Amino acid sequence: MSAVTITPFDVPNRQTIAQGHPTDWQPPQPKDVYDLVVIGGGPCGLTAAVTAAKAGHTVAMVERNLTGGTCVNFGCTPSKSLLRAARAVYQARDGEKFGYTLPAAPQVNFAAVMTRVREMRAFSGSFDAVSVAAGAGIDVFLGDACFVSSDTIEIEGQQLRFQKALIASGSGPVVPNMPGLSNAHYLTNETVFELTELPRRLICIGGGTVSCELAQAFRRLGSEVNLIGSREHLLAADASEASEVVTKRLAAEGVRLHLGVKPTNVDGGQKRLTLSDGSELSYDALLIAAGRKVNVDGMGLEVAGVKFSAAGVETDDYLRTTNPAIYAAGDVALSEKYTHAAIATAKLALANALNSNGKRLSELVIPHCTYTDPEVAQVGITPQEAAERGIDIDIHRLELAQVERAMIDGEADGFVALYTHQGAIVGATFVAAHAGESLPILTLAVMQKMAPADLAAVIHCYPTQVEALQRVAALAS
Repeated sequence: MSAVTITPFDVPNRQTIAQGHPTDWQPPQPKDVYDLVVIGGGPCGLTAAVTAAKAGHTVAMVERNLTGGTCVNFGCTPSKSLLRAARAVYQARDGEKFGYTLPAAPQVNFAAVMTRVREMRAFSGSFDAVSVAAGAGIDVFLGDACFVSSDTIEIEGQQLRFQKALIASGSGPVVPNMPGLSNAHYLTNETVFELTELPRRLICIGGGTVSCELAQAFRRLGSEVNLIGSREHLLAADASEASEVVTKRLAAEGVRLHLGVKPTNVDGGQKRLTLSDGSELSYDALLIAAGRKVNVDGMGLEVAGVKFSAAGVETDDYLRTTNPAIYAAGDVALSEKYTHAAIATAKLALANALNSNGKRLSELVIPHCTYTDPEVAQVGITPQEAAERGIDIDIHRLELAQVERAMIDGEADGFVALYTHQGAIVGATFVAAHAGESLPILTLAVMQKMAPADLAAVIHCYPTQVEALQRVAALAS
């Protein structure tokens, strides 16, 4: 079993490793055959394994890195911890509109910020620890899994036979094939949280969620930030109007945006990046946030009769692969690479694999949220998607500046929009300080194909920012 390392090797990181990939872990003797073998110990794999074990099935789970997966260790938990610290600093500087000023600008102790980030990661990881999984009745194996037949995988010289298997191996950061990059030191979401000193100049390559969130966070903490996006708009998966709000906010906070251009060359020695428009940017730290790739290398999927491509493992609407005994869920099988999507599809795949429930992926309504300030919450169809698919929709929009609580809180940047088709809500966009907290009611509205009048009938507390949903629904009724 190979060891897992995270730097710096401080107390919280040692705790994270001890929980998620303990060096002294002794795997159990494999059973003759398992009801379910799960490859991957992230949110998807853990959900499936724990659920199956609680139902009385024999379950083995294999993880090559840290249990908890990307979300706990390199994504959701550490990034939101960093964003929270950055927001605290930003709010401390923004007191004049509330009637106060500080005698001096807040001083950021970046090392302390990052220590707390790592402490929050260790706290979150404690719920997904190897010992917790084992305590739930799961046989946990640490190392690289490889299919050696259509019903057997091999891990560290041991073979695990199965009746059914679930591939939940997740995804990792895409590193572009850029001249000079292989010889330059760069960061990804898997290494950026190892920083202990604030980079004076940071370049973020990518116009998606990770790049936008971290660009804003590092700018608020004091870095000079350049963001490079190959598209003309940020956050391509969201409504263009939402992108406009985030773009204006980032620019207003001092993030230098270079949109519609691509990096063409990096000089790691001089720490200089050249763009397709001929301009050059100097940096102290370079963050690559240019998308995700699925983790399938070295798994022997061909031997198991499982078809896959660069886009992921091929599945049908029941998340069954081309080997009917093997299912796939989460990032490795979905275009929606979100933790909540991984958990939802783990449950769906498990129900189909072990109980033949006939649940379909196409029936799920999967929302998503970008945790910039303001947040961008999206569910269902967007106006761009509707136009591409030839679906006529009506757009009903309310500016957040018309909502009392948003004005009181000084958080009036944003809007809510409902998209209706033939009288039913088919999509929604909410851009607000804590928009993600309001997604469940919008997701339910899309799932149930509610009429706006039904949503308007839901009573909201006054004054709240989420009251905007009731008001826009009333306008659409």
